[in-house]
Amino acid sequence: MGFPMAGNLIKAGHALTVYNRTRSRAEGLALGGATVADTPAEVGRQAQVIFLCLGDSVSVRQLVESLMGSVQPGSLVVDCTTIAPSVSRQIGVRFLERGVDFLDAPCSGSKAGATNATLTFMVGGAPKAFERAKPYLEVMGKKVFYIGGPGMGLQAKLTQNLIGALTVQAMAEGFVLARKAGLSPSLMLEILQASVARSPIIEAKMPIVLKRNFEPNFSLKWMHKDLGLMLESGRELNVPLPATALVHELFGASVAMGHGEEDFASAICLLETLAGVQVSDPE
Repeated sequence: MGFPMAGNLIKAGHALTVYNRTRSRAEGLALGGATVADTPAEVGRQAQVIFLCLGDSVSVRQLVESLMGSVQPGSLVVDCTTIAPSVSRQIGVRFLERGVDFLDAPCSGSKAGATNATLTFMVGGAPKAFERAKPYLEVMGKKVFYIGGPGMGLQAKLTQNLIGALTVQAMAEGFVLARKAGLSPSLMLEILQASVARSPIIEAKMPIVLKRNFEPNFSLKWMHKDLGLMLESGRELNVPLPATALVHELFGASVAMGHGEEDFASAICLLETLAGVQVSDPE
């Protein structure tokens, strides 16, 4: 997602210095005028507003270690990665000690949203830092929400993903049951769309299932990772999340089956295997 997000900033006329751990993935942005850096430290020396978009807490920690020594006081760092809120707050404190503002700004909208600049950002941090970041976020997204203090953007993102993941699991169970009973999945989807059970995420994911094309918009391995973050947050806040724990295990089993790099709608394949049926329309 970071590549098209950076591309939209370039289209808006911003000068970018970009870094990726695999340099070749960043070099395409050079065609738009971006400077490709060899290290995160080089980005810290060049840029006053820095966006991070990585995969997990470990990756962010590693990059921050390289960035911390060169980032200039008065700069702003905005992390768009979905990581543990507690880890994000720790990183934010370190930046503030250096005189650098820090925001957690996870986003939703998947690859299509990043490409079309229709992402939704959920931002946590100081209000003044948010106002400084907002013009850049509006270039990359359609909706920008200020949630509150440090880590609160991530709490909102985890809540959203929790509901989305459990809805997809409910979709998998319902449609596998319906298909095993002999119902047409397309007809069942039409029925859902006319009922109180209508869900935009099901409307987006069921066509993927029916076409058996699980090219990732948001991969199963990352949703499994986010489910782990939800459970971690639940433990920290003393909130029991029993359904989330079960879906975490089921999604983990799907990753073990080899579906980790596919869209997380492929979680339905586990139930299909167990039930001995494929969710596709009968001929």
